[in-house]
Amino acid sequence: MKFLIIEDDDYKKNKIIDCITDAFGEVEFKCAKSVNSAVILLETIDSDYIVLLDMSLPTYDLDSSSGGRPQGFGGIEILRNMEFFDLSNKVIIITQYETIPIGNKEVDLEQIQSDLENEFGDIFHDLIHFNVVSDTWKSKLVDSITEL
Repeated sequence: MKFLIIEDDDYKKNKIIDCITDAFGEVEFKCAKSVNSAVILLETIDSDYIVLLDMSLPTYDLDSSSGGRPQGFGGIEILRNMEFFDLSNKVIIITQYETIPIGNKEVDLEQIQSDLENEFGDIFHDLIHFNVVSDTWKSKLVDSITEL
């Protein structure tokens, strides 16, 4: 199995890697920390890579520039880029947020999952809530990967 992890938080990224390695053994990982570096990597990987995507990402890697403006929906920008370039990698979004502000209201993860299924049905596979105080997300991630 091969994974592209698009995540700017090293703690969360390492927890995801540990979970997948524990469940599936020897796997291959490539990592990106920003919208820009993810778009570049997506152009180089095969379609059998599973993309594990954070919703909130900076525009640029912090070590390559100022980091750019944080994008609450950087993950959406990446999904739209994948559609534009007709990439078929399956995407699992892993977010720490329970709700996401859209305009002047908070939208829950169930609604966001539904919206993502409608807009990105060909590539979007699942939305998982990452929680540092609970391991429930781990079994959901393993199940979701197993479905693929």
